[in-house]
Formats: sequence, structure tokens, C-alpha cells
Amino acid sequence: MNISAFSTIYSYYVTGPPAKSWSLLSDITFKGIHHFINKSSSLTVEDVQRLSTTLKPPVSFFLKQTKFTVPNEYRKRAGDTLEGLFTKEEKKCIGWDWTKGRENEAELEGEWLSMNKNRERVILYLHGGAYYTCNYQMYRPFLHKLIKASAYCITQKVTNLYKQYSDCSTCSINYRLAPQRPFPSAVEDALATYIYLIEDQAIDPKKIVISGDSSGGGLTMALLLAIRDAGLPLPAGGMPISPWIDLTHSLPSILSNMLTDFLPATGFKHAPSPALDYSQLPKRQMDAVISDEAKEKAQKAKEKRKLTAEHDEDERASIGPLGIPVPKSSTDKDMYRIQFYAPNEALKVPMVSPIFDRRRFRGLPPLLVQCGKSERLRDESLYLSLEASGVFDKDSQHGQPTQVTLEVFVDQPHVFQIMFIHTKPTKRAIRNLASFVSEVTGSSKNEAYYLSDQLLSVKEINPLGKTVEATKELLKYVDRKRWEEWKKRLARPSIKERMDEVTEYYKKLIHTT
Repeated sequence: MNISAFSTIYSYYVTGPPAKSWSLLSDITFKGIHHFINKSSSLTVEDVQRLSTTLKPPVSFFLKQTKFTVPNEYRKRAGDTLEGLFTKEEKKCIGWDWTKGRENEAELEGEWLSMNKNRERVILYLHGGAYYTCNYQMYRPFLHKLIKASAYCITQKVTNLYKQYSDCSTCSINYRLAPQRPFPSAVEDALATYIYLIEDQAIDPKKIVISGDSSGGGLTMALLLAIRDAGLPLPAGGMPISPWIDLTHSLPSILSNMLTDFLPATGFKHAPSPALDYSQLPKRQMDAVISDEAKEKAQKAKEKRKLTAEHDEDERASIGPLGIPVPKSSTDKDMYRIQFYAPNEALKVPMVSPIFDRRRFRGLPPLLVQCGKSERLRDESLYLSLEASGVFDKDSQHGQPTQVTLEVFVDQPHVFQIMFIHTKPTKRAIRNLASFVSEVTGSSKNEAYYLSDQLLSVKEINPLGKTVEATKELLKYVDRKRWEEWKKRLARPSIKERMDEVTEYYKKLIHTT
């Protein structure tokens, strides 16, 4: 047993886990993920991508696998569609010519998983990984559980005849990753796949549910916005899991839940490498180039503040694309890019951060939003659910409110459904996802649970997997005053102000724990 594992076991029994209900296995898993993320900061982006994309669990014996490619003609159609949806200002701040060389890109690869190759119901699944890591193959165990659960939803009994009953398939893709292919490449690939499914594969949109976790949850919402705004047929529903829909990190839980989540306190950072040279992107816009002048300013400010450690967490506001700390004396103008996925100027583009949707998530298909109560992105799920359902804004000028079910899992961190695979909350979450798919696609023979008369339904699931109604409790927590505070936080123009807030909070946290 190594020292790290021993210290985790010791602290578990002496001081307790970060969240009260966690088992020892959950605590070890949590700290293992946290440790890996921290250690990976010394690696290059390419190293981390290589590590994450080589993890390819085998396909379960009970599943049938069919690999496929999406012809580039669908990518071009998707790209042309997106280009018509962006405003002139949004096109400018994207910062690179993403339409150039599209025909020379490798065709989009994907995989069907099913028990009997019946595609009566389809889950289009978009993997997570902060838009720059992971692949669909990593999600095979999770998708197997989801397909298996969908069979249970139909039969309502555990049986060896899953193959006979399961008519649900999953379709997952390896969309292009940042920083080599930043926004809007991932949205373009997701939209291309959706068009491919409803046209080439002739799948009824009302039998498709779009889902994804973390950045894949954000991509799920971006894809739904694109489908809606382009006037394409809407799918049956959406299932964003712990969705990352605010790349500006504006809402309070990004700070308050630092100790109970494994997401890095001050953002992902990696060693300098060619992948972080954004000037190599086609026809890179000047306002997104990390100029020598900006680097020189940052270096002078660093020397002035006598920063001696290259990765001093206490003194930096953010980490730039070359792995260089940005001093807190920097301004928005010379501040380095804080996300691999998009330049700072583009972080409020709705398809980058769907939380800034101009139509307030109206006119979308029914949504099932799942999040952990202890995760840092929790408030993004709360905001999405309240905004889409029109709780605080009944104005119909943006379209009809969207029906939303929000499921909040007590003591659970980010994407626990994938990370904490054997816990009762995870089993309940997967069962609920499968039930939602069955219901919105018209396959469920049970009484309606998700498609009710309520625009917003909030459920809280405890660590034992028990569910209680929590709509009133949420509306007490997020009252009109708190809602307006959240709106003001999102409206702040300064990215630097946000990063300063994160840095200061983290600084206080490490001195008090």
C-alpha cells in the first residue's frame, strides 16, 4: 500500500471524508482523480490527450457494436448552418477560420452500442473531458448500464431476456478536441451527427434523446440551441449530466464546493507545448493571438511582484496557453486565455457558454438535468432549470417555456454517475435516465413521471437512493433576490474579475484547511 492510499484511509477514519455519506471506496476514488488531475499539470496537453484517449474498455459481451463514420458532407452542412446562426460580433471573437480545410479533416468516427441492433430509440451521447480530453470508448461501461436499465424500464423486472426487450441504442462520437480544434469544431461535429441520424439513418427525431456529461453536457445544450435556432426537427428530449454551461465561472458554487469536488481549484493547466500555440490555427485573428508584447507585459509584471515560482497558485489569476502564470496586476486586455476551448472574447457566445442563450432556453424539448449537490457546477444546473422553465420570467417573447426535471443528488460530486460506479445514487441516476428516455420517446408503459403538467419539477435523491420532492425547497433557496444576484454575476464584463475571485477564495481556503 502506498503512502497516498494509507493517508486517505487514515484521514477517512480520523477526520472523515469531504462529504459525510461517502464510503471509503468513494473517498479513495475521489482523491485518486484529484491527485491525477493535479499531477497532470506537469504534462503537456498532448500527453494528457494521449493518456485519456488510449483508455478503451472492451465492449461488453452482451452488447452489439457497430462502428460508423459520418461523411464530411454532413460536417460541411452543419458548419454552414452554424455560420448562419452566429452574429457578426460572434464570428469575429471566435478568433480563427474554422471553415478552412474542413473537407480535408478526417471523417467523424462513432460507435453504435445495442443489445439487438434495434434502433427504435436512440441516445446520442457526447462525452465529457473539458473539451480537450477523453473519447467515446471510455464511456462503454456507463452506456452498457444505461442500455441495460432501459430494458428494465420496459419489462419492469430483472430477467435474462434483456436482448428481447431492449430497443434502445446509443450513438457516440469522437468529436474534434481543443486546443488543436477549438470552438466551434465540437458543435459542428455534434450537429453533423444529428443531421446524419435523421437523414442518412432515417431515424425519427422523436425517438432521439441527446445527452452528455460535463463539457458533453454543455455540448448537449449547445447542440439543442443550434437545432432550435436552425429550425431543424427537435429531438424527443435532452439529458445534460452535470452540464458545464458557463465557461466564465460566474456562479457561487464554483467557489463554495471546492472541497467536495475534484475539478481543479483554479482551472486546468499544462506544460508548454505546440498544441497551445494558437497562432497555428488557420488565419488566426489578431485579437486572439498571444502576442510577444502581451507576453513581455506579463513577464515584467511578474518580476515587479517578485514572483519566484513559475506555478505559484497563490499569486496567479490564471494560467496562459503557454503554461505561464498571469500576475494579478494584469488587465483583461493582456490577460491570457483561460479556456482551451475558446478565447476569452468568445466565452459569452451562447454556443460556447449556453447559459448566455439569448432565448433563455425556451422552445427546447423536455429536459432531465442531473447534478451533484456537492459539485462545483451545481449552480449552473439550477440556473438552467429555473431559466428554461420560466420560473422568474413568464414573458413568452422568447418562446414557450421548456419542461424541466431537475434531479439533485445529495453529497455527490461532478459526474458521479461515471466516477462512482457502484453507489446507490449512481444506480438510481442511471435508472432515471433510462426511464426518461422511455417516457419521452413514447416507449414507456408506465404512468407518466417526467412528462407531467409541471414546467419545473425538482427531486432530491439522498445517498441511499431515496427520492423526495424538492421544488419548493429550491425556490426558497433561489428566491428572487438570489436570482437577481446571479444575473448580475453573469453580466459582469471582466474575466479577470472572475479569476481574481477564484484565486482569492482558493488562497483563503488553503490557509484555513
